[in-house]
Amino acid sequence: MSPHPAPARPLPRRPAALLGAAASVVLALVLSGCGVRLESAPPAPLTPTADEAVRAATVADVVAVRDLAERALTDGGSAGATGARLRAVVKHAGTQLAALGGVYTGPPPTTSPAATPTTAAASAATAGAVANRLTSASTAGRARLADAPDPHLARLVAQVSTSQALDARALAAAAHVEVAAPKAVRVAVPATLPAGAHAGTAATVVENEDAAGYLLEVVAARSHGTTRTTAAARAAQHRTRAQDWADATGISGTDGDPRRTAYAVPAEAVARTVESRLVTSYAALLDTLDPKGRTQVADLLSDAARAAVDAGAPITALPGGTPK
Repeated sequence: MSPHPAPARPLPRRPAALLGAAASVVLALVLSGCGVRLESAPPAPLTPTADEAVRAATVADVVAVRDLAERALTDGGSAGATGARLRAVVKHAGTQLAALGGVYTGPPPTTSPAATPTTAAASAATAGAVANRLTSASTAGRARLADAPDPHLARLVAQVSTSQALDARALAAAAHVEVAAPKAVRVAVPATLPAGAHAGTAATVVENEDAAGYLLEVVAARSHGTTRTTAAARAAQHRTRAQDWADATGISGTDGDPRRTAYAVPAEAVARTVESRLVTSYAALLDTLDPKGRTQVADLLSDAARAAVDAGAPITALPGGTPK
């Protein structure tokens, strides 16, 4: 054993640069745990998708209609037929908001399509103002149909637009007021089957259009005067649409053509029954369509819904039924 212990070795000295690097790593780890990242770009602002923008704009219009109708009721418009129609507008708006997912809470829809602006003249809470606001909302909804990638959402927008147009017409009639008429559109069957359409759904449209034509021919044959003339004209229109749809789908004259020589006649309310069936058929068709061709189908839905209401069917919040 050595009488003198060996001298202790000095600890190795770490370069200052290495210590600095280690400290930086520790600091970065601590800060990242606190949600702070060094040398990273700030997150991009949230931008609504095309579907979110359409939904938000449609919801904003429905809310504006509802609020104006509620104000009109509060300001003395609750009596008689006018009050009944205003309450129906409020009720329909509630159903429409629920179907659309409620009031929009996402990022502001800074891109088109925007909600329909409310003019100063239309801000007064009267039945006429509500009818005009319904009309402008309906027109704006129709214009948004091709902007939504989701066909399910497009169907809802088309149904809301149709309901708003029918509510506007009924409210104006009840309140005996004049409202700005929407721009007239030519209702026609697409020349070719719109992309996304299911063959079975399209075939149902062909059959229901043909059945409507046949059954209204029966009505015309059993009627006189104006009723006969009106029924015959509408029957011819439905027969033409049935042929146009059969041509568009490519099933005309094939084994897949669903048209028959005769159809069972409903016990009553023939016109209301056949037009209501078409509303349901067109709503189902819209539920699958790509953007191109939607507007024409939506116009056919609106045309059938208007005819059904004229024949005695009630105005509903979502003509054609709530999507599954």
